Amino acid sequence: MTSPERMFSIGDVSARTGLSVDTLRFYEREALLPPIERTVGGRRVFSEDDVGWIGICQRLRASGMPLTEVAKYAALVAAGTGNESQRLELLKAHEVEVRSQMAALQDALDLITMKVSTYADALKRGRAEGLFVHDQVDDAYFSEVKPDQVAAGGA
Repeated sequence: MTSPERMFSIGDVSARTGLSVDTLRFYEREALLPPIERTVGGRRVFSEDDVGWIGICQRLRASGMPLTEVAKYAALVAAGTGNESQRLELLKAHEVEVRSQMAALQDALDLITMKVSTYADALKRGRAEGLFVHDQVDDAYFSEVKPDQVAAGGA
């Protein structure tokens, strides 16, 4: 005999996911979640699958996917089979965005790592003068047009 599926209150799900109760209700209103079961008294009860789906939504949001895109993805998944190519295209487009963000973050991390090394070396020598040397900064960074500048209309 199989045991009944464990169900979770909205408070339990909030504690497990780190999302506020208000955020969970918002996600439900915006159809980011599948229809959530209710008790006879009208209280939400979440299944293990619901909690897993919330985790997927959290990771998509954490990666920078706009709520509108998460909602599109959720609608495609909820519609069932037959739209996998649309899901793939949506996820591939977001993957390109995430990889671009990662490259920009890696560039920033490289600069920070270089500056940490510079300051650590200066402290070992006991001298702090000349810590900002223009030659240490990549001149190309200041002459290139950045993607965020193009989006903002700057150059």
